[in-house]
Amino acid sequence: MITKDQLDKIHKAVPVDYYEAGLKYNPFQRYWHNRRFKLVTAKLKDLQLKGRILDLGCHSGDLTNVIKKATGNEVFGLDISEKSIEYAKRRFPDINFYSVDFPAEKIFAASHFEAITCFDVMEHLPDLEDVICEIRRMLVSGGYLIMAIPNENLLFKIVWWWWLKFNGRVWEDVHVHNFRQEGFKLFEENNF
Repeated sequence: MITKDQLDKIHKAVPVDYYEAGLKYNPFQRYWHNRRFKLVTAKLKDLQLKGRILDLGCHSGDLTNVIKKATGNEVFGLDISEKSIEYAKRRFPDINFYSVDFPAEKIFAASHFEAITCFDVMEHLPDLEDVICEIRRMLVSGGYLIMAIPNENLLFKIVWWWWLKFNGRVWEDVHVHNFRQEGFKLFEENNF
């Protein structure tokens, strides 16, 4: 199994404009991400959040910016890649971005966020139990964890295989959790 240090090295090597370039030049990624952006926007508007929001694993901030536009709230983004965070700060100066080795580095107080988003990140985290506990600590009572994870069914596996052969080579071996097999016991044990 891949180690946390190896995963961190891979994530830090992802080009800072990886998602931006995909949205601009790849029609499949543009379709996928724009569809996702609409779903996220609709869900956030339904929730009518008033407090601070944290986006975990934000990379260069594309989805974090969607969250900011959808809510108008104070939004924070965390990622392990210093280069991606610096790039995000230049692109979206009205969002608070931090390069942090989450959950080891605790930079926020308890009950600091009304909502925490985590899109396509949980499957990459070897220290999942620590991550879930830290998310729980940072959320206000009654707060929201909004996440998306891949449904690793047959269609996903076929698409993922093709993706790894072409544009997505950087993501080889980075899924360390398959929630279809593992389930959500850790989340339930932490009152999610």
